[in-house]
Amino acid sequence: MAATSSVPRPGPPGPRGLPLLGSALDFRRDPLRTFVAAWRDHGDLVRFRGPVPVILVTHPDHLKHILADNFANYPHPDDFNRKVSVSVGEGLVTSEGEEWQRQRRTVAPSFRRESLERFAGVMADSAGRMLDRWEATHRRGASLDARVEMQSLTLEILARCLFRADWSADALALGDAVRIQLEHINAKLISVADLPERVPTRRNREFLAARRVLDETVYRLIAERRRHPDQGADADLLSMLMHTADPETGQLMTDRQLRDQVMTLFIAGHETVAATLSWICYLLSAQPAATQRARQEVFQVLGDRPPTMADLPQLKYLKLFVQEALRLYPPLWQVARMPLRDDRLGGYHIPAGSFLLLNTYITHRNPEFWDNPEGFDPERFTRERSAGRPRYAYVPYVGGPRNCVGLAFANMELTIVLASLLQRYHLNLVPGHPIVMQPDISLRARYGIRMTLREVTAEERSTAGEPAPVVVPADEPAPGAGCPVAHGRAEPQQAPVCPYRPAAD
Repeated sequence: MAATSSVPRPGPPGPRGLPLLGSALDFRRDPLRTFVAAWRDHGDLVRFRGPVPVILVTHPDHLKHILADNFANYPHPDDFNRKVSVSVGEGLVTSEGEEWQRQRRTVAPSFRRESLERFAGVMADSAGRMLDRWEATHRRGASLDARVEMQSLTLEILARCLFRADWSADALALGDAVRIQLEHINAKLISVADLPERVPTRRNREFLAARRVLDETVYRLIAERRRHPDQGADADLLSMLMHTADPETGQLMTDRQLRDQVMTLFIAGHETVAATLSWICYLLSAQPAATQRARQEVFQVLGDRPPTMADLPQLKYLKLFVQEALRLYPPLWQVARMPLRDDRLGGYHIPAGSFLLLNTYITHRNPEFWDNPEGFDPERFTRERSAGRPRYAYVPYVGGPRNCVGLAFANMELTIVLASLLQRYHLNLVPGHPIVMQPDISLRARYGIRMTLREVTAEERSTAGEPAPVVVPADEPAPGAGCPVAHGRAEPQQAPVCPYRPAAD
């Protein structure tokens, strides 16, 4: 399907909605179900009426046009940048145009693969420390919440990689501060008329107090680096960012610019990776055959030693497992864009100022590009089965020039943590615990993911190292009960994994 055609039509089809309100109430009550139903009924481009008309975009050709071919015409909406910048400032996520290009040039070198090898050991060590703490839970026969555990783990990893800091003593306060920031941003993004932070509501007071906690910590660490520049330009991510100049202007970042980039990494990097890891824990319980194959590969490649960056190319099935988890639960399940100039998409006229929602959750489940889209099938990402699939049919971290700058960091973290989990424990979902997908900034489990633990035995370790079937992942840049949502033209499910349920009225 082409992104443009010679004769533009007036506008995409869509539901009628209510007078004046259009589909606004449906968005607020259950956005994901509303979008899936509209895609099923109206196709790959859907126009929603309402106080602010919205266009839903799901087809890979259209995503490619917006994210890559004509990306300069499609910045974030000003309203999005305004609401997010109250927390993260003017960092990579909230900057546009030449300012974004300058920041990208300066930040990107710190996240190249050759710069990341030193952080693999931090990731494996933090994962190992978490698993050591789990021993007490296992001995008591108690359960744990994988969502909470992965949030704590990813925050620790980010703190250690950014600042060489072990934040164990401050973990509770800092973790609460990050959580409050995320909740505040999410509330602002779904609110039609949010109050300015200067209005002394309880939520605003909590947000401002949390922001002060993070600001004081970040600025203190920046000042320490300024006082001791001899500690090395590559000791941690903060030092790397401080010593990397814009290759075109030679300018280094100011304290405020460093603060904004660090806050962006904390809020964006922590939440997206934590959400994905929590769904990976769920899949380790829901997909025993794939889990066993992944564990077999881990012991074949690693034995009992911690994973390193050098091991990642040999963990081929783990790469497929992670890719399939990202397909089903994309961390950036929906992103907003607003064209600066009139454009055409799928033969339709798209006026400047339109509010576009690019929904990768639906793209990743379109049966035109995915066999059995609700099934868990890591081998769909092998080279043979990926042949002919459009590049933008799979965009867990968005795509084009504005793709996630920390993509390699995130994929390395996901794989290292997954390998560490498989070496130590079997994870089992607590019987009867409800798994309900909640579409916020990321796709969260509304009631958490409560799991029990069973240690991997010595016998399992000794037999798991037998040669596993050879798989060849495609060269891509990314790393229960059936779903009640009518996703459209899906084939019969053989391994359904989507736990999405409608929100309660």
